[in-house]
Amino acid sequence: MNRPAVTVPAAVPESAGWHVVTDPDGQPYPTRHHADVDDVTLIDVTDAQLNYLRAIHEAGHAVAVLLGGGHLHSAEIAIGEADGDHGGVVHACNLADGHAYAAYSAAGERAADRWMREAGLWTPKRAVINEVAARGDRRQFLTINPHVGFGDREVDYLVVHDLADAALDRHWAAVVRVADRLVQEPRLDADTIVGISGIPNGPASDVCPTKPAAVPHARDWWEETPAEAARYDRAWDADDHDIHRDEE
Repeated sequence: MNRPAVTVPAAVPESAGWHVVTDPDGQPYPTRHHADVDDVTLIDVTDAQLNYLRAIHEAGHAVAVLLGGGHLHSAEIAIGEADGDHGGVVHACNLADGHAYAAYSAAGERAADRWMREAGLWTPKRAVINEVAARGDRRQFLTINPHVGFGDREVDYLVVHDLADAALDRHWAAVVRVADRLVQEPRLDADTIVGISGIPNGPASDVCPTKPAAVPHARDWWEETPAEAARYDRAWDADDHDIHRDEE
């Protein structure tokens, strides 16, 4: 499937703190960290560490949904070799407002970055690969937030990162508990995640039913249409792009 690129300025100002790498689709992609990376889809971690990276990413999204007043259905990850380009997905809808969606959008990549630091695994190279793995999250958010950019727009994407970091700071222990369970049970329903996190689920609505709609896989993470979503000046998350273990 052809995907639109993340829009980047022709030249990222050095003062903006962004660097540009090439993503797996051959498109320029901004990263806040810098390293020489030969293949942005391969990360030099063990199988268990890769599984946990996927889990902490989706746990970050899931907890951010609950914090943002959204209605959570489930979270799931791939264990071991992923099927195609997707390592996990959170099924949810009905976030309260644009700030809540911004925090949710970046919560996956920021949770993974934080966990790598706390686990002693963080390197600039791994950080860049983690950022590129979040390109689906960024792309969908930026699609209907054209005022957000990378040193060239009214709002810098670092603000989106800051909103996610603030949410994670308040409930990091809950994110870790959800991730710990996800690596044991790679699909968790909302009731289980609510019980683990201690954060209540948000309400359902006419456009956000209590069960995911029977729609094609490319849309089954979210029930609202793009027009319905746009009322909050936000976009919805696609399946998360996967990274694979570098076996060299």
